[in-house]
Amino acid sequence: MWTDAVAVYPWVGERYLTPRIIKRRTLLLGESNYTEPDKFNSELVINCVKDDMSRDQAGAQRDTTGFCRFATKIRRIIFGCDEKFHPSEFWNDFAFYNFVQSLVGLHARQRPTPEMWRESILAFEEVVFTLNPERILVLGKANWQNLLNNFPHMLANEYSGELHLTKGSVKVGYVNHPSSSLSYAKWNPIAESLLQK
Repeated sequence: MWTDAVAVYPWVGERYLTPRIIKRRTLLLGESNYTEPDKFNSELVINCVKDDMSRDQAGAQRDTTGFCRFATKIRRIIFGCDEKFHPSEFWNDFAFYNFVQSLVGLHARQRPTPEMWRESILAFEEVVFTLNPERILVLGKANWQNLLNNFPHMLANEYSGELHLTKGSVKVGYVNHPSSSLSYAKWNPIAESLLQK
């Protein structure tokens, strides 16, 4: 399904085309991939999501400090701190993809190089053309700034805009990166405005 440009495949939920808990096909756009070099492969993001979905399964070795914690924060940004969705219910409605397609490092907080951002543009365009999202929620200000820098036809205000690509356009918005300290009271209405209306 994917060309060689897409080194790390996106997660695509079973109900992505007809979501139940949101109104529109939505791509959650993460920034970068972090893991040990021997674990970096095309299934990395898919495996992270599956790990989060394994919550409460007997014998599951769930990561509660890395991606699973990150995923919980995503759910709270979108639906508020009182959200009660099981990860599998949530992930089956969404697609998730990290913009930077190369391995950035072993741990978060290492920054992608400008070259890594540039080299990932074709993969991002392929994912957007293939998945045809109606909304893209960008996770992180640096990720948002990257889109503004690399897609000069993107029309944007402070937190949202319209991303214009050769095969169409899509509404986009950003929230602070879930791994940072953030105010759900500030970012939930921004995410809700993009995804729920």
